[in-house]
Amino acid sequence: MGCELKRIFVALLLFQICEYAAASRPSLALPNCRSRCGNVLVPYPFGIGAGCYKDKWYEIVCINSSQHLSVPFLPSIKREVISFALGDPSAYSFTVYVNKFRITSPLKYTGCFNGSVGDSSSLNMTGSPFFISDSNKFTAIGCNNKALMKGTGLQIVGCEATCGNEVGPHYVYYGECVGYKCCQTTVPYGLQVFDATVEKLEPGKGGCQVAYLSNFTLAPSMFTPPQLLEYRNYLMMQLEWNLNVPLERSLNCLIINVEETGVKSGYQCRCNNGYDGNPYLPGGCQDIDECSDSYPYCGKNKCVNVEGSFRCVKTWPAILGGTLSCGLLLLVVGTWWLCKVNKKRKAAKQKRKFFKRNGGLLLEQQTISLQGSVNRTKLFSSNDLDKATDKFNPNRILGQGGQGTVYKGMLEDGKIVAVKKSKALEEENLEEFINEIILLSQINHRNVVKIFGCCLETEVPLLVYEFIPHGSLFDHLQNPSEDFTMTWEVRLCMACEVADALSYLHSAASIPIYHRDVKSTNILLDERYRAKVSDFGISRSVPIDDTHLTTLVQGTVGYVDPEYLQSSHFTAKSDVYSFGVVLIELLTGGKPVSLLRPQEVRMLGSYFLEAMRNGRLHEIVDARIKEECDQEEVLAVAKLARRCLSLNSEHRPTMRDVFLELDRMQSKRKGTQSQAQNGEEHAQVQIVIPESMSLSYSSPNIVVENSSFSLDSKPLMPQKTQTQ
Repeated sequence: MGCELKRIFVALLLFQICEYAAASRPSLALPNCRSRCGNVLVPYPFGIGAGCYKDKWYEIVCINSSQHLSVPFLPSIKREVISFALGDPSAYSFTVYVNKFRITSPLKYTGCFNGSVGDSSSLNMTGSPFFISDSNKFTAIGCNNKALMKGTGLQIVGCEATCGNEVGPHYVYYGECVGYKCCQTTVPYGLQVFDATVEKLEPGKGGCQVAYLSNFTLAPSMFTPPQLLEYRNYLMMQLEWNLNVPLERSLNCLIINVEETGVKSGYQCRCNNGYDGNPYLPGGCQDIDECSDSYPYCGKNKCVNVEGSFRCVKTWPAILGGTLSCGLLLLVVGTWWLCKVNKKRKAAKQKRKFFKRNGGLLLEQQTISLQGSVNRTKLFSSNDLDKATDKFNPNRILGQGGQGTVYKGMLEDGKIVAVKKSKALEEENLEEFINEIILLSQINHRNVVKIFGCCLETEVPLLVYEFIPHGSLFDHLQNPSEDFTMTWEVRLCMACEVADALSYLHSAASIPIYHRDVKSTNILLDERYRAKVSDFGISRSVPIDDTHLTTLVQGTVGYVDPEYLQSSHFTAKSDVYSFGVVLIELLTGGKPVSLLRPQEVRMLGSYFLEAMRNGRLHEIVDARIKEECDQEEVLAVAKLARRCLSLNSEHRPTMRDVFLELDRMQSKRKGTQSQAQNGEEHAQVQIVIPESMSLSYSSPNIVVENSSFSLDSKPLMPQKTQTQ
């Protein structure tokens, strides 16, 4: 017993020496927080008092022990803490840092006090960042003892101790526990529960059976009354812990992957070589002064401490070294400052170069010359839009198209905007681009997306528009949402709004504007689900006396005017053709181009005209509106769409005519609804399509064979039997 007591006290003395040595290190606790409880140093993320620990798992409470000394207590697992360790502080240690702390070990026993069974409360740390270190050993002491402990899953670890003569008792006193009154076994890494059982190997035989987890082995003679109560205080279990995320400003945090053991992966941090302190504190790792008396590395030479290391130099070079160091520092600082100034100058020069190349000077001149007659276009800086879009974060992308990419942004005043990063601008198109910016800034129509300004000091121009929250008309037609139903009434209203906007651009603006890319993806829905025409990337203004633009063919397949394809002459009627395709999308819910349709009718326009020619309009109307739509209105809109799709542009209506026709339908609908509310019944309308058409068109990409036809008198939709 005397040898065992000596071994215990030596171990405790070593703990105290380590802790007193740690007292000379930098503070291990948060500022203005207690760093010690009794003789135990408490490092962050553990802490004493509110605000001094990372979270509730790491809270330490100082309590008075039976010896009237303050001892740390960990309420989250209800155990007393013996000591903490953050790793080896040696300047040149390659030891892996492990977060460790020791607690009083639970002790399971039976038959030690008049046959009583003891349970010092099982340790359950499930859900915590703590787990049992595999440096502990599961130990059983006592004759006729069988001790078991659950491992991971269905695994069980345990051992048996007897009082036979196979092994001499001296093995116990030298730390060898091989079955004589004492047995040991290793435990799996990462356990979070200690729940042991002790039982007799042979029923009827008495004795004291004990089981525990600890770094130390106590002599079996100590576990007999009354020594059991005394020596259980010296049993220590070692625990480890990981952080879920690394704390800020740690010098070095390593991912510890322990998934295979059942413990969550985490982080363990350490100070780099040459530093000491608490790596879990901001600035907690401080340079070790290797030149102090505790580190006599240089002998008779002069030791010069440097950040993270030291140098051994002779006395006279030390002065020269200091001078050179100061000069070098000044040189480095000066070089850094000059580089920074030069970098700023280059950036400013580059921005000015981009500004000129993208037409900034031209924009300024035209704005000044038109001052008083037009609103001034706002010029945003590249810094403004970098901040607004989080440096054009890919997560902010709203959409991408042939003319550029659109990002969602928020200006400094809190306004939500859409920022379009255009594609590279050709020099020959520079004047047209600037004219369009000035022109579009003057558009003030409730159904046209408003442009707020632009930025020209970046490599490619940036345009800033109002943000439209509810996506495009195409999205709502192809991906129905329960939040908003595309009824026939809603579709008719949207068609009227888009027609109104295009009519305004063609005839009401100071200079006519051709959109040139009318399609359902360029029709956005605002917070009240009103239609707004957007994306004027290839739009052009036309002098009042001119009737068309001669340009390279641009546009989207399925919407492009066939006449424009042949002649390269874009007219106002070309926008009318594209709008006709949008009308068909609203009627049918179909896509402008579909490979699921036969080759000759893959284009939605051809598919629609073929159905009209054969009296099958009722077959292609969107099933979502077929039951509730007004057949007369559907037929009227279909006829209007067919006129818009006329291959001869002279036979197409103007956008003004289209708008007036749709507006008349809406007005009539409102009057009809008013009459319906007064109780009037509507008779079924027999709808026929008596017109005939002749199609003749060919191009390198599209061929429509000559055909003439007449439409049968066939109702748009099957007649419903009227109830008598």
